[in-house]
Amino acid sequence: MKFSTSFLLLTSFMVFHLPFALFAQQIRYDRVDFDDNPAWSDILEKADRTGKIIFLDGYTSWCAPCKKMDKEVFTRPEIANYFNQKFINVKYDMELSQGDFLKDKYGVQVFPTYLFISPNGQEIHRIVGAHTTGNVFFDWAKMAVTPGRSRADLEQRYKNGERNPAMMFDYMLTLRMAGEQKKEEEITKNYLSLMTKDHFMDKSYWAAAKMFLNNPTSREFKIIIDNREEIGEAVGLADVDAKLYETIDKQIKSNISFQPYEGHPFDKQAELDLIELLRNPDLPNRNELLARAKAAHYIRNGDLYDLAYMVDALIEFRILEHYKNLHAELDYYAISISKVALDELLLRKALKWSEYVCTNETKHSERANYLKTKAILLEQLGRAAEATEAKKQAAAAEKL
Repeated sequence: MKFSTSFLLLTSFMVFHLPFALFAQQIRYDRVDFDDNPAWSDILEKADRTGKIIFLDGYTSWCAPCKKMDKEVFTRPEIANYFNQKFINVKYDMELSQGDFLKDKYGVQVFPTYLFISPNGQEIHRIVGAHTTGNVFFDWAKMAVTPGRSRADLEQRYKNGERNPAMMFDYMLTLRMAGEQKKEEEITKNYLSLMTKDHFMDKSYWAAAKMFLNNPTSREFKIIIDNREEIGEAVGLADVDAKLYETIDKQIKSNISFQPYEGHPFDKQAELDLIELLRNPDLPNRNELLARAKAAHYIRNGDLYDLAYMVDALIEFRILEHYKNLHAELDYYAISISKVALDELLLRKALKWSEYVCTNETKHSERANYLKTKAILLEQLGRAAEATEAKKQAAAAEKL
């Protein structure tokens, strides 16, 4: 029997290309294709057979961030396409039998935790927590299959003595994404302690400082302040100023919210050092930051009269005028007075701040909260009818 050339070509095309076409059709693009709570031994066998890395989603049934990731991240076409081709995707409820076994085996302590596991069962990369903004999760996940950039590879490179800035940035980043806070702090402290002004003028080193330098009273931070303009000329003054503000702002907020626990008392000296640092007149936004730092100090130490007279001055001279959280800050000061003060003078001052906030706030939900503070202060001053009216206004604002 003779076959035409066309028939033979068609047959050859189907034999060699149809399996690949069918395989391509099996790849989902609408979401990551997870195998839910499969037998772990089967997954290891499949990984060994295919040579693929296992991507493990460790979740619980009650974990809201887990569900947020499932809805907002694992349904993105670019992520689905990548994960479905690169990984064996599995998810385990960490409170069920196999999930509980894997939780103990890999030391999972928070949810969600995402593990990248080699075919021999060794963890090579980890991401802790939900990350739904931009491409953060996707970029971190791709590090798992990029030679030299997985957490395991970077750990080995560090042990081998490598310290170039790009490698160190990636290594400290993987420690952060894995939730290894203590180790990150130790590695970062040792690395940054070697830096001088010249390092901060190099964009590769500046990237590490920008991401990982978080102590505003450290030697390294003071170097940046003392050489702000020169470093800014090299890496961008706006970038330097943003880093200075962000770091100090974060520390002030941390001082406000800090709750001492066993073996970790509040660092009073660090707070005083921060206040002293903020007396530098050349520091951008110095007046705002100094005022907020001193207010936090007064509240912590119960110096309410000092707080009251300073806040009056802040409003009168509009020192916090450009602070984006001005109303929330003034409301916090008023609440702090209301919680502990019996002195009518202090309560009247706090009420004045509260009235200023309620008058100027335009967001209904925020105004509702501020009106509740106003009502509390009015009650404490014995002005019951006005307090009732403030409560009604708060209820009305909540409905808008």
